[in-house]
Amino acid sequence: MNMLLNCKTWFSFSALFLSITVSGASGCDNGKSKLHSEPQAVSVVNGEPISIEQFQTALDDLKGEGKGFLANAEQERKLKRELLERMIDDRLMTQEARAKNISLDTRILDASLQPLFDEYPPGGVEEVLMKRGKSLEEYKRESAHLLLLQKLLKREVTDRIAISKEEIGKYFDEHHSEFLEPEQVRVRQIVSQSEEEAETLRKRILRGESFEGLAREFSLGPEAARGGDLGYFSKGSMPPAIEEACFKLWSAHVSKVVASPYGFHLFQLVDRKPARELTLQQATEKISRRLAMEKTKEAEAFYLRTLREGASIERDLEQVDRIH
Repeated sequence: MNMLLNCKTWFSFSALFLSITVSGASGCDNGKSKLHSEPQAVSVVNGEPISIEQFQTALDDLKGEGKGFLANAEQERKLKRELLERMIDDRLMTQEARAKNISLDTRILDASLQPLFDEYPPGGVEEVLMKRGKSLEEYKRESAHLLLLQKLLKREVTDRIAISKEEIGKYFDEHHSEFLEPEQVRVRQIVSQSEEEAETLRKRILRGESFEGLAREFSLGPEAARGGDLGYFSKGSMPPAIEEACFKLWSAHVSKVVASPYGFHLFQLVDRKPARELTLQQATEKISRRLAMEKTKEAEAFYLRTLREGASIERDLEQVDRIH
């Protein structure tokens, strides 16, 4: 479900679109105005119109997300102006991909959509899309467009980014506190509706039955399919009663029944990691990912500003303000 919603909001695939404000990416309106010859357009980008219908559809999609950002007229006005700029960004990149003869292999599209089809029973994807007023073919076209722009940015921006050992070492020295890891525990849990049921399961475990097996069969927790495995966590990330019980565990000991607003819990320790300070070698991968994200964000913003500087962009903001 989340994958479907995320792909629907086509302009959210990159922090690029969130980081460039309308004032900072205004572009320039060059040459003779073409808006007068395109009365149904909210913008003309290098001679190509963005129609009122296209803008209305994108705005309706945003409103359909139900995120509550249209609390008043000023917020709606700001949203529509930002949406127009994002659509201009999209059009500029689409034009650039076409100019550079960048195309998308249909096998890449099929592979990207397969996890979604695996998530639903036969016909389920079509049913969900229909409820959202979209056909499967429309969804595939939108997904293909998204992947095409990602391919453009990868070739023109991401693949050109490099992180040096010196940069990694400098970051490590300047952000030392980020690499102090607190003690962590990894536990399994069983969640029951009643204290009596939890006590019964605890006795079965103490008699030698598998905690993991009973979790799969009886636990109400979402991690039941994983044998109740909650993974690793540190103090401060769980409700106090649960946290206290888990950090008291030793070996494969089973906790007493613990009550919480979610039900009645049993916990079993799987592993414990003591607090530690990461070395530069241990932190390198994490630092490299972070620096790559920061550089990518900056490089994408610069790339898009470059496209805008060489483009002819016209806007009919009065028309935009009239659309609801």
